[in-house]
Amino acid sequence: MLRHKPFVLVQTIGTRQIVVHVTSDELPDVHPGMSLAEAKGRCLGLPHFPAAPADDLRVLEAVGRWLMKFSPNVCIAPPSSIFLDAMGVERLFGGICNFRNRVASAINSLRLHAGVAVAPTPGAAWAIAAFGQNQNPVKNDNLSAALAPLPPEALRLDAGTVELLASLGIRTIGELVRLERKDLAVRFGAEILLRIDQAMGAAPEPLVFLEHHTPIRALLEFEGAVESLEVIHLAVRQLVGQVAQLLSRRGLGARELRLVFQCPYAPAVEKTIRLTRPSRNEPTIFNLLRCALDTMPLDDGVIAVQLHAVITQRFGDEQSQLIGGEEEQNAAELEHLVERLRTRLGGDVNGSVNWVELVESHIPERAFHFRDGPATVKLSPHHARIGEFRPLSLLPRPRAIKVIVTPSECLDGQPISFTDCGMVHRLHHVRGPERMTGEWWTGQHKTRDYFDALDTAGNRYWLFRVPETGKWYLHGTFE
Repeated sequence: MLRHKPFVLVQTIGTRQIVVHVTSDELPDVHPGMSLAEAKGRCLGLPHFPAAPADDLRVLEAVGRWLMKFSPNVCIAPPSSIFLDAMGVERLFGGICNFRNRVASAINSLRLHAGVAVAPTPGAAWAIAAFGQNQNPVKNDNLSAALAPLPPEALRLDAGTVELLASLGIRTIGELVRLERKDLAVRFGAEILLRIDQAMGAAPEPLVFLEHHTPIRALLEFEGAVESLEVIHLAVRQLVGQVAQLLSRRGLGARELRLVFQCPYAPAVEKTIRLTRPSRNEPTIFNLLRCALDTMPLDDGVIAVQLHAVITQRFGDEQSQLIGGEEEQNAAELEHLVERLRTRLGGDVNGSVNWVELVESHIPERAFHFRDGPATVKLSPHHARIGEFRPLSLLPRPRAIKVIVTPSECLDGQPISFTDCGMVHRLHHVRGPERMTGEWWTGQHKTRDYFDALDTAGNRYWLFRVPETGKWYLHGTFE
């Protein structure tokens, strides 16, 4: 666990690895900008991980949207700051102190370590949250007093300016603001005056708040209970058109749709369909929903229908090829088939129809994994060999069998027959062994010797022996 351990984030620049972030003050000799080799020289065994700014930004935005339940106006300031507009929310939470405590408690529930402060300006709030010890909200009349004991870096100054101020003996913001503004501008530039004015409220600091994502849904209510399937189909078609129009305005496509029927004397009936790729094509979506209607119990009639785009994704328009394009057409037909099968078989959420993707692993049961959508697979020579010598049908778990080998006194002999579920299979031809070692780094140390075996009835099996235990198993069959 690294929750309470210091570590650094590094970024590769050319052939060098540079420290870009230090997570704790427990590493006084390590600072951003030095090379990883130098940092390890100063701190032996220093844990380090590659920096991922894009992933950090996505997480920061996700946390910001989650905090919208406290304030409708939320601004993210990379790399690690979030601003909430607290104006007018104190009446909802019983005071600004309760608002601050609720936000801090919510962040702690996510196991995130963050300072939370309330101040009249964004600059002052950031400074107090990052460097202050006072947990009480700061007001305009005591803003200067709250900022005075804080270090100059609380004004979000660059590292060079902070070091220069420290060399001049300026340790606090109070000492800094007592200097002549004209001298500060000449020595450090106009940015230091702007940061001071923003923190004190003398200069504006506009915030760009996150855009609100209103749900994409459409509702149609009837005057009375409707039992006609044709009328229900017309209503669903109308809702699909409205949802598709909303998706088009935002440049999105639906990946998951939920259809809800309100019944007069029974609980609501829901049906969820999932699409392999984002789509806002009305005929395609309506055909999938029409297939779903065939399996929905609507005997008591319907008084309202709602269609909700639960999961959406940015939609990119693709230009169809004028010549050729058979592969794209075949892929699209396969995707539509999977969507219809999912709808018919009821695999809305858990997925009764899945896509399979090959992964790099010499352990057969780990050489693939299931995906929610199609994947572009590039077959390597290793995968081609797998397809030639390994079966496509594997048992959920290898099944123990009894095997007779020749010579019988040799533990490493060739199998000549095996018994599975009480049935004896005499082998006509055997190819092998193919040795596969265990993944020692995951605790799997046992070795497997695989045999491609053909019995006298013409059935082909995939057997393996564990040399460490001498036991035999049936792992798969060839079609």
